[in-house]
Amino acid sequence: MRAGQLRHKVRLQHAKEHRNNVGQVIKDWQDVATLWAEVRGISGKEKMLASASFSKASIRIWIRYRSDINTQNSRFIYQMPGFYGDIYKPIAVIPDTRHTLLEILCEGGAHRVSKD
Repeated sequence: MRAGQLRHKVRLQHAKEHRNNVGQVIKDWQDVATLWAEVRGISGKEKMLASASFSKASIRIWIRYRSDINTQNSRFIYQMPGFYGDIYKPIAVIPDTRHTLLEILCEGGAHRVSKD
């Protein structure tokens, strides 16, 4: 993949778990890196739950190879300037044969982060 195709910025976050005063496990998301990526939509679904509309999207993200991305405690935030950002959870992380690129299949879009 040519560097010019990696024209979107995504934020990589990892979950960090800790316990509060009463022993509950709390999951906090911490920014790890801002990465250049190619982001493409795969499909979209509209769901009606309790007469409210929620959207669920599948996207494909390509980034340069990293070994710290997994489906358990990683997520991506894709945010265009001036817009709300969408949170995407990896469901598959696929390296190329030379370990130069990662193809990450993600689901999400129902949860949003605030504007910059």
